[in-house]
Amino acid sequence: MSLENEVLKNQEVQNQMKAGNSIEQIMLGDYPKALTEAIMNTMNSNKDISAKLLNDERFLNKFAKIMLNIFIQNLNNGMT
Repeated sequence: MSLENEVLKNQEVQNQMKAGNSIEQIMLGDYPKALTEAIMNTMNSNKDISAKLLNDERFLNKFAKIMLNIFIQNLNNGMT
């Protein structure tokens, strides 16, 4: 399962994205936890990057914002 699918299982995160909340607002909600859980759930297929993300908070935060933009764009374009 993809990282995006794992994150979007969280209905609250999906609702925040669909509502057009800002990146900062979404980052203060359930999204960071949903992303961390998704990383851990997909860790077997992405061991090296998963370990770096889970061990480096600044790297994880940058990654989270990049992925959030992609998730929002895909959600708005009906790609999920």
